[in-house]
Amino acid sequence: MNTVDPKPKLEIRETHNAVTIYGMNDDGTEAEEPIAKFSRPQDWGDKERWHYEFFRLSWVSHGYEYINNCHCYTDIKNPECGYPVLFAQCVATILYPGRPPQLCGREFLDEDDFWLDEWGEIPLYYLGDDDEDYLE
Repeated sequence: MNTVDPKPKLEIRETHNAVTIYGMNDDGTEAEEPIAKFSRPQDWGDKERWHYEFFRLSWVSHGYEYINNCHCYTDIKNPECGYPVLFAQCVATILYPGRPPQLCGREFLDEDDFWLDEWGEIPLYYLGDDDEDYLE
């Protein structure tokens, strides 16, 4: 009889990061060198301006499974290279401990975000916990 040893349960270390690639000039032309910032744009609700992608990077090392949930925004529409290639370096750049998932995705507003009526119903503000530890 052939037996298989069960795989040991890995401890998961998970983080959420947000990145924005600013690639358009004010006049609507593409910037020569796009700029990446590790936060979401304050006007992320403007779906005409911002394209949103979500990537999840996972790897196992030394008994841990590391997971980076990367929420990505860009004002570049349909880049020639495609969105995965556009964001690849940013997805692999991980800030730890990261940010609360609520301040990376598109469900909650942060205190510095703003919302225009034309974008639809205003999301709730995420006030967080005083004990939360995340990068500013």
